[in-house]
This record gives sequence, C-alpha cells and structure tokens, in this order.
Amino acid sequence: MNTSGFFPKGKFIEVSITGRACQLNCPICGGRWLEGMLGVNRPEDLVKLGISEWKRGARGILISGGYNREGKLPIQPFLWAIRELKRIGFIISVHTGPLDKKEAQDLGKAGVDIADFELMDENSARIAKGLNLSLEDYLRGMEDLSGEGIEVVPHIILGLPGSREGSLAGYIDIIRELKIRRTVILGFIPTPGTEFSDETAPSPETLRRAAEELRKVSRVSLGCMRAPWLKREYDRMLSGVVDRIANPHNSLNLERVEACCSIPEELIDRFI
Repeated sequence: MNTSGFFPKGKFIEVSITGRACQLNCPICGGRWLEGMLGVNRPEDLVKLGISEWKRGARGILISGGYNREGKLPIQPFLWAIRELKRIGFIISVHTGPLDKKEAQDLGKAGVDIADFELMDENSARIAKGLNLSLEDYLRGMEDLSGEGIEVVPHIILGLPGSREGSLAGYIDIIRELKIRRTVILGFIPTPGTEFSDETAPSPETLRRAAEELRKVSRVSLGCMRAPWLKREYDRMLSGVVDRIANPHNSLNLERVEACCSIPEELIDRFI
C-alpha cells in the first residue's frame, strides 16, 4: 500500500472557536491541545480569519475548540459564519463531539462537508472525558450526520484511559454497519499537568494491529495526535499499513498533500 503524508497547516487551517477556553476541561487534555490552533471567540472573527486565510491560499478549514460540559462543541452561534465560509469556497470540517438530530441538521444546512467524530466506549467517555455517554449515543450522532450528507470520519484514540479490551471490535461493527469510508486512528498522549500524565502512550505495535483490523472495513489514516517521542517508530511501523499519515516523520519522505488526513478522496485535488 502506498502511503502519503498529509500536512494540515498549509492549505487546511485549524481553528478553535473557543480560543483557549474549554468548559469540559477533561482529565486527558485540560484544554492544552487547543494551543496549536488558530483561535477566535466570535463568529465575525471566524469570517475575518477565513477571508484572510483564503487570500493566503487556504482552501480547507477544520473548526474545533473546547467542549461544553455535555461534551459538545458550542457551534450554534457560528452557523451563519460557517455558511459564509462555505460561500467563499472552503471545504469545511468540524470536530463536532456528540450531538442530537437537530444539531446534525443545522450542520448539514450550514454546508459542513466532513465531521471528524471521536468514537469511544462508555468507560472511556466516563474516565477520559468525564462524560456520561454510551457507545449508542455516539452511533446515533454518526447516523444523524450521515443522514445529512456529511462525510463522517470516526477518530479512534488508542490507549485511552478506561478503554476496554474488545472495544475495537465494537467500533469495527459500527464502521461496517454505517459503511464508513475512512477512519482515523490516534495515539493517546500522556500530557504534563493533566490527571493522566503518568500513563503510558500506546505502543507502535498497538497502533499497527488496530490499523490492520480497521482497514478490513474502511480506509485508515494515522492522524495528528500521537506521542512525539514515539513518532519515528509509529510512522515507520504504520507506513504501508495506512494510506495516509498526518505530519509524518521527516525520515519517511512521503508524497505531500497539504490537507487534513480525513478529507474524501474526491477532494484531494484541491490540496495538491
């Protein structure tokens, strides 16, 4: 299998619509993972940023941010701004978090192309995120987004605190049932200053085995989130197993695509 390198900070910008703030303040992150994103706090600022970045050459935008205490991205006030970005011509991806049918419909009407959707079991949601959600809640969210014509790309964090043995098999059943075209795997990062800073990052072998199982039902990307001190080993072991690696180690010298690794195949031409 050929593997390409995906570099999202070129033509595909990442924006937090809550700046550095996160009400959820979950035990694995505490808002620290927002620090690498461009930050806005108001819809009008998102539009201004989009216009500026479009002139610079950006053609895609990942809209993310801190979650509220229900684990949702507070995106409702930004819907009109998303419609404006779509009118300009952006490919739009959103880190939605769990959501209901009405919220999925609103995202569909706003023109969202891709939902980067964290998929986790009940135990992981409770321990790692502090959320009282079941796997069925995540499944319903994915179904509702798919029903709106949004490309759903599940993101599975391997090594997540609380993750149960056998969870991967449940995720694979969902991905097969919904006919998901692409899945992104990530590696939990023990982050200094958080409750789980002393945990261990998953091994490269763990990621490889998961990718081999998942690619039986969908294409698989190795996403941005993985421990930097293991990046060389992760990327070498996953090269040839997945077809996309986000921000790959320099030693791999892969073909370069300046986009988020979750975009559908038919949109890649806009980012080469």
